[in-house]
Amino acid sequence: MIEIRNLQFQPLTFNLSGQGTLHLGPRERKSIARKDLSAEIKTAGKRGLVRITDLTGGAEPEPEKPTATDDAAADEAKTTSKRRK
Repeated sequence: MIEIRNLQFQPLTFNLSGQGTLHLGPRERKSIARKDLSAEIKTAGKRGLVRITDLTGGAEPEPEKPTATDDAAADEAKTTSKRRK
């Protein structure tokens, strides 16, 4: 089984490799069979639209990457002064 999580704040729809479609609402997770994983879903995973996790335990899930907001907050903390306004 493969779990797919929508990382966007908008719904996404993908074609499955067999028949049918996969509809993911904002931040929604769904599990599908490995045979239904299409090239379209893999491409969306590479682009950062969805997170694909293998639930069968065959492979380790990818580690969490720091988000852009975390990096921006760290940079902003370094550049702000301590004076009062």
